[in-house]
Formats: sequence, C-alpha cells, structure tokens
Amino acid sequence: MEMAGFPPRKGFGEETALTLNLPELQALIESEFPVESVVYEFGLPYFLVKLPPRHRENFERLVSKLKPYRVIPVLRRGALGETVIRIMSKPPPSKKPSRTPLILFLITCVTIFISGYFNSTVWNFLFQESIFLHAAFFTIGLLAIVGLHELGHKTAAALRGMESTAPYFIPGPPFPIGFGTLGAVIMQKEPPTNRNQLFDLGFSGPLTGFAITIIVAAVSLGMARVVDPSILAQLEAEGVQIINLPTSLAWEMLAKVVRPGIEGRLMLTPPLGLAAWIGFIVTYLNLLPAWQLDGGHIARAMFGERGHLISSFTGIIVAFATGFWFFGLIILFFMGRRHMGPLDDLTPLSKGRMALGGLAYLILALSAVILW
Repeated sequence: MEMAGFPPRKGFGEETALTLNLPELQALIESEFPVESVVYEFGLPYFLVKLPPRHRENFERLVSKLKPYRVIPVLRRGALGETVIRIMSKPPPSKKPSRTPLILFLITCVTIFISGYFNSTVWNFLFQESIFLHAAFFTIGLLAIVGLHELGHKTAAALRGMESTAPYFIPGPPFPIGFGTLGAVIMQKEPPTNRNQLFDLGFSGPLTGFAITIIVAAVSLGMARVVDPSILAQLEAEGVQIINLPTSLAWEMLAKVVRPGIEGRLMLTPPLGLAAWIGFIVTYLNLLPAWQLDGGHIARAMFGERGHLISSFTGIIVAFATGFWFFGLIILFFMGRRHMGPLDDLTPLSKGRMALGGLAYLILALSAVILW
C-alpha cells in the first residue's frame, strides 16, 4: 500500500515509493519516540519527537522495525533545536548478482603480476631467483593488503547488519607507470545507524590493512639480503639503478626487530617489500581525517559535522606537507560533497571508540611516508 500523499522520491540511491501509509508510519515511530507533531516538507512528512532517556537503543529498534518496509529514518536536530525524524526510502535490491567484482579481481591479478614481474628482474639479476616466484609473492602480498582492508570493512558492516557489495578491485597501470592497482572499494547499500557504526566502518579497514602490511613487511625483511656497497657500481655499469625509497616509522621499527644489527649496512629487499611499502602508503592516505576517506568517517564520528570540515582541511594540509600534493588536490576537488553522517547524529560516540580514535591516528603517524 503506497503512502497517501507521498509521491515517489529519491532515497538512498534510486527513485522508489514509500510502502507505508501515514498512520502506519506514525504508529511505528510512536512505538519508540513520542511524536509531538507532523510537518510536511516537499510532500513528505517529518516528525517532531521527544528524545527518550535511552534514545540510541530506541532508534536502533526503529531502524529494525522500518527495514522490512525499505524505509530509512534519520534522526537530527532542527534549526530551532527541535528533535526531528525525517524519512527516506531505500531502493529495491538488485535482482541479479553481478559478475563485475570477479572480472575486475581477475584483471587486477594480471596487472599486479605484470608489475611484480618487472620489479623482480633486478632481484633475479643479482641472486638468480625465479622472476615468476617473486612476481607471485608480490601479487599475493599486495592483493592481501588491499583485499583484506576491504574485507575488514565488509565484516564490520555484516556484524552491524548492514548490507554491502563484494569488493570492487580497481586495475591500474602496471610498472613502470604504476603498481597494477588503484585499490578496491565496497559499496554500502545502507548508511550506518549511529556514530559507533560509522566509526567501526571507518576504522575496520585500515586496522586490518595495517596488520596485514606489518606481516608482509616482516616477511620481506626476513627475505632481504645484506650486500656489499660495491654492488651499486656493478649495477650502474649494467645500466640498472637501485631506488632508495623513503620509509615509514613502522618499517624502521620493524626492521630493528626482524633484522637487528644492520644499521649502516646496505640491505636490499625483494619485490615483496615494495608491496609492503605500498601498503603503508595506502593505510596512511586512507586514515587522513578528510572527506569520505576512512579517516574522514572516523573524524565525522568523533567530532561531528563541523569538526569533520575542520579535520578535512587539516588532512589536505598534511597530504601536501608529506608530498602527496596530487592526492590533496583530489580531496579538495571533491570536498563540496557533504558527508551524510549516520542516521542518528545525536548520540555521541562511545568513550571506548574515542580512545580507539587515538589508536587510529597513531597508526596514521606510524604509516606515514614523507616523499619530499
């Protein structure tokens, strides 16, 4: 039954019609929130309500009650300080599963392997170890970092009862232009209910990705070779240049644990080390507290809408200061799109998650790579 006087409206993604009439909708809202009045805006109602003492739990129950009707409530503070519940409709689910994620994953495997192959030629020249083996190590390492980062997001969403798509891997240009991938994304089919869920969604990916990057870095450091500095002259004579990449604090600290006593000596890491280097950069950039990045979600959950705007400009400045100026420009270009925030933006973030926010920024600092 279509809601009387409620035209189809664009909701969370697509145009769809609400499937409740006004009395039914109001009854469901009143089961959790005392309704003071109903006001119409653009042909749709919004409800002025009183906040119960434990309104976070009340709102979570309301979201669950409205979910079967594909109706999404939004709890906000009005311009005059009143408490408002607005509604939006959710598009119908896709009828047919898409093969696009699988196709993109296979293409990304190929482009990363090509990059790994060309990055393994110098290692093969020096140590006569299989190019294909090290290309496979590079591919597995980078796919694990990128893929498990997204799996962290998907797991957090599933634990909170939120629908999301499979990971979409993004193929990129292989070596020497790129590394074979531009990362991966998952699409949320519904917004987080409250700031706790928004924080969990934002932090789960970088935390998982950082943990996997540490493992990949430790393995690559274990495989690294300490060589005589004279080998550089030999390589230059062959027309081969060794690139000394700037490293993160996490890499430097891990090197002292995995390979103690190598300070001042020349150590060459296999191509797998490049995968770890990329992993630290991915973690660092994702945790910048800006825009729709994972760090932006964390900042939005911790500091609210105004705080998120301030932190976004801070993140852009940090990106420029560490040499990622092009990435900073991309964030600045897309800054006009507001962060929607959680459905319930009135309940503050839990104290435990506020503390975890400090851990998120510690991981950001440990992962940072300065290019200048």
